[in-house]
Amino acid sequence: MNRTWIAVGTTVLVAGLALFLLWPSQRTTGPAGTPVLDGTGPSGPTMPTTASLNWMARWMGEHKRETFVRELAQEFGFLNPDLVLNFAFHQEAGLPNEKCVAAKIVEMIRSGNYEWDIVPVNTGQYRDVAALLDDPLWGQKYLVDFGEIDGFLATQKPCISEDPMYREAFGGTYVGPYIEGFYCMLWFNSEVARDLGLKIKQHGMTLEDLVGYVRAVHDYNATHGTSIAALYEAKDWRTTEYLFRHLFASAVGDYDELRQKTASEGKRASLLKTLQALEEIGRYQPLIGSYNDNVWFDTRGLVLDGQALFYVNGSWMYSHWMNLNETKTMKMVPAELPVLAPTDFYMGSYTPQFAVFKNAPNRDAAVRLLQFWCQPKVAEKWVRYTKAPTGLRGNLETSTAGTDQFEQFQARVNTTYGGRLYFSDDVGFILGEENKLLGHVVNEQVVRLLAGETTAQQAYDAVMAECK
Repeated sequence: MNRTWIAVGTTVLVAGLALFLLWPSQRTTGPAGTPVLDGTGPSGPTMPTTASLNWMARWMGEHKRETFVRELAQEFGFLNPDLVLNFAFHQEAGLPNEKCVAAKIVEMIRSGNYEWDIVPVNTGQYRDVAALLDDPLWGQKYLVDFGEIDGFLATQKPCISEDPMYREAFGGTYVGPYIEGFYCMLWFNSEVARDLGLKIKQHGMTLEDLVGYVRAVHDYNATHGTSIAALYEAKDWRTTEYLFRHLFASAVGDYDELRQKTASEGKRASLLKTLQALEEIGRYQPLIGSYNDNVWFDTRGLVLDGQALFYVNGSWMYSHWMNLNETKTMKMVPAELPVLAPTDFYMGSYTPQFAVFKNAPNRDAAVRLLQFWCQPKVAEKWVRYTKAPTGLRGNLETSTAGTDQFEQFQARVNTTYGGRLYFSDDVGFILGEENKLLGHVVNEQVVRLLAGETTAQQAYDAVMAECK
C-alpha cells in the first residue's frame, strides 16, 4: 500500500519545532516507491512509536487544499510523537478517482479488512458507496458518528445541528467535521466576456439574462467565424445539473417545500417549466463541441484558456485552477446561478470530507485526528487557503469588501442568504424519495436539451417514464 510515513523527532521543544518547520520536504523512497517522511532529522531517529494510523487523504494537486492537508498532517504528527501517521493521497494509493475510492470503501466493508482507518467521504462519495452496497444507511452501520462524541457539535456552525439535511445526507449520522463549505456558481472568464462585449451580472441573474449571453456568443461566432463555447461541459462530470437544479429551485420558490423529498403536482409543473428554460437556452448551441469527449480532470482548464465563456461548478474550482495557472485563474469571476424568479435561498452546503470506520484498527487515533481539525485556527486557515466557506465554528468571516473577486462573492452570498442553503446529490427533492436515484436520467435529459437534441416535453416524458 502506498503511504507517506510521518513521524516527529523528540529533540528539545524549540529545536524540534524549528526542524518541523524546515525539514518536511526531506523524503526518501518508501514501499512501492511511495514518498516517505522517515522521521529522522539531523538529530537522529525518532523515539520508539507505540501506535500507527492509516489515513487516505484527498485534494492532491488542488493548490493550497493539498498544502492544507499536508500541514495539518505534519502538525498532528508533531503533537503526537508516540504515533506513526501513515498518510497518502488516494492517487498515491492507486485509486485515481473518487469512483475508485468508493469501490475501495465497499471492498473493505465487505471483506472486513480495514486497511485504512480514515477515508475520504463527502456527499458524492457517500452516494456512490450507497449505490454499490444498495444501502442508503450504510453510514450508520460502518462509520463513527461524531454526533455522539461530547462537544463535537459545539465546534460546528449552528446550522449543522439545527438543519437535518446535514445529517440526512449521510444516513442520519455526522461522519466527521464539516470542514468544506461551498457555493455552486456560474463561473465566467472575464477576458472572454470583455472580448464579446458582455457585462455579466454577478448577482440577480435571470434566465433572460443568461439566454442573452448565450445568444451573444452564438451571434459572435457566426459573425467572426470563431468557435467560442458559451458553456463548458465534460462527459464524466455533468455539472450543468447544478444549473438545472437551481432553476428548478427558483421555480418552486418555497425553501421548505423545495427540501421535502416528496413529489407533488407543483414540483412536476416546476420541472416542466425548468426543462422549457433549458430548451430555450439550447436553441443557441451553448455546449462546447467536445462535451461528449472531455475528460473533466484533463480539460477543466479549457475555460481558463478562453475556449468557453461559462462553467457551472462549485467554489472548489478556485483551487483546481490555481494549481493549473494562477494568472489565468484571476481572470475567472464567480456569479450566482440564474433564476426563474427571485429566491431567498441559494445552492450550497457544508460537508465533511473524511470519515472513520467503526471497526478501524486504529479507531481512537483516527477520531483524535479528525477532532484536531475542529479548531478555530484550522477553520481560519481553510478560509484563507481555499477562498471557500467552512462549517467549522470560529473562522474569521470574509469582510464585506473582500480582497479579491472570490472573497467578495463569498461575502455577498453569505450576507444575502446566510444559512438558507440547499444541496442534494440525489433528485429526491425533485421526484420524491422513491425516485431519488434517477439523477442520471435527469442529467441525460438536461444535456440533450442544451445540445438541442430533444424538446422539454419529450425530456419530461422520458423522466416521468422512469419514476415509480
